[in-house]
Amino acid sequence: MRNQFLKLLVLLAGFTPVIASASHQDPLRQPLADYELWATELVSQEVYYCFNPSWRPYDYHEQAQHKGIFADYLHLIEAYLGVTFHPYFTNSWTESLSALQQGHCDFIPAISQTPEREKYLSFTSPYYLIHNVLVAKPDKPMLRSLDELAGKAIAGPENTAVMTRLQASHPDIQQVYAATPLQAMHLLNTGEVYAFVAPLDSLVDELKEDVFRKKIIAKLDFSLPIAVGVRIDKPELLTLMNLAVQSITPEEHRQISRKWTQFTLIENHNFTDIYRWPAVLLVIILVLGFWITRLRDELKQHSQTEAQLRHMANHDALTNLPTLRYAQEKIDSAIQRCQRNSTNLALMFVDLDGFKDVNDTYGHDAGDKLLKAVSLRLVNSLRETDTVARIGGDEFILVLENIATTDTATMLADKILAMFSRPFMLANKPLQLGVSIGVSMYPSHGTTRESLLKHADQAMYCAKKNGKNQCQLAFAQQQISVERI
Repeated sequence: MRNQFLKLLVLLAGFTPVIASASHQDPLRQPLADYELWATELVSQEVYYCFNPSWRPYDYHEQAQHKGIFADYLHLIEAYLGVTFHPYFTNSWTESLSALQQGHCDFIPAISQTPEREKYLSFTSPYYLIHNVLVAKPDKPMLRSLDELAGKAIAGPENTAVMTRLQASHPDIQQVYAATPLQAMHLLNTGEVYAFVAPLDSLVDELKEDVFRKKIIAKLDFSLPIAVGVRIDKPELLTLMNLAVQSITPEEHRQISRKWTQFTLIENHNFTDIYRWPAVLLVIILVLGFWITRLRDELKQHSQTEAQLRHMANHDALTNLPTLRYAQEKIDSAIQRCQRNSTNLALMFVDLDGFKDVNDTYGHDAGDKLLKAVSLRLVNSLRETDTVARIGGDEFILVLENIATTDTATMLADKILAMFSRPFMLANKPLQLGVSIGVSMYPSHGTTRESLLKHADQAMYCAKKNGKNQCQLAFAQQQISVERI
C-alpha cells in the first residue's frame, strides 16, 4: 500500500487540484506526511460507497457486484490509494442519494455537482463527461430548439442532474420519470411521452439494435461533468480521492472507453430440426430474403443515426453552425489547398458590438434568437463554398478561399457591415447591431492556422478599439497587444 501511495506523493510536487467550492480543505497547504497518515487511516477503516444500481453501462448492480464504467474508474482509484472500498447496495438512484444523506455510505464514485447536492457533498475534479440526447419515434422532426417541446412530455430518470437542469431551463416541458432507458423506451412506444432523455452510451448498451428503430431528434446543448462526491464531513477522504482522480492517465481513460463503447449483435438460427432438403432450401431463401431486407433497413437507419451524431458533434446546438474544432479542420484543409494551388485565403474574426447589453435588456432567450438571426445573415452574405463557424458567445469565424487580393477581402467585409446596417427585429422592436471584423490573409499574415487566427483576432480588437462597427486588416508580422473590450 505504501508503494502505491508513494506514486501519488511523487505527483504532488506539480499537483494543482481542482476541488469543488464545497470542499473545506486546501490540499496544497497540507504537509506530505498528512497525506500518508490519511491514507494509512483509510486502509484501517471500512469505507462504504453508494452508486446507481440501474444505469448501464455507467453503473449497475449484477450478481452482488458493482459493475460498469464508473466501477472500473473506482478500481483505478482503489489501486492508486491501495485500499478496498465496500459497496452499499440500494434499489434505486433515489435510495442511493438518501443513503448518502443518512450516513450509510461515505461517498459516491460518479455524480454531477448541483446546488442541492452541495448541501451534503463535496466534489473532486470532474473525470468524465456524459452527453445526453433526446430520442423519439422516427416520424418526429428534428428539433431546432427545446422550446418546441413546451407542453409535451419527456421521460428521464428521477433526481438526476440532467432532469433538474431541464426543469430549471424549460419548465413548460412535462417530465415523466423512468428509472432505466428500457422503461423510457416503453413509455415512448406506448405514446405516454413524446421523447426521452438518455446518454448516448446507455442507448447502445441497454437498448442495442432497438435504438436504430428510433430517431435522435436533438442533442442537449450541455454536457454533464462527472466527479466523485464525498460527504462534507469527510474532508481528508475528499483530498485523497481528488489526488487519485487527477492521477488517472490518458491511456487508462482510453482503455475504459474502448472496453465499454464497443458492441456486437449476434443472432443465431438453428435449422437442425429441418430434415427435408426442399424445405430447408425454401426456408433458407425466405430467411435470407427477410434478413437481407431487415439488414438493409437497419444499416440505412444506423447510417442516418451516425450522420446525425457526427453533425451534432461538429455543429453548434443553437445556430447549427460549425463549432471551433470543426472550423479549425476547415482552416487546415483550406491552407493545404492554397499551398497546392498557389491561391490566397481570407480569415475573418467577427465579434458583435453590444451583445451583452441585449442579453441584459431583453434576456437570454431573446439573445439566443438574435444569434440565430445573425448566423443566418452571415451565411447569406457569403458564397456556398465559404465557411461560417460560431466559436462561442457572440464570436464567429469566416473562412473564405480563392480570394484574389486583400482588397477583395475588405470588400467582402464591407458587404457584411452593410448587411448589418439593416436593423434586426427583437421583441417587435427594431434593434441596430454592429460588428467588428478583423481580417488576415494567407500567406501575407501567416502560413499556419494559429498565426492566421492570431492576426485576425488582434485585428478585430483593433477595430473594437478604434470605434467598433468597422473592418480592420491585419499587418504583416503584426505584433499587437490590445486589451479585450
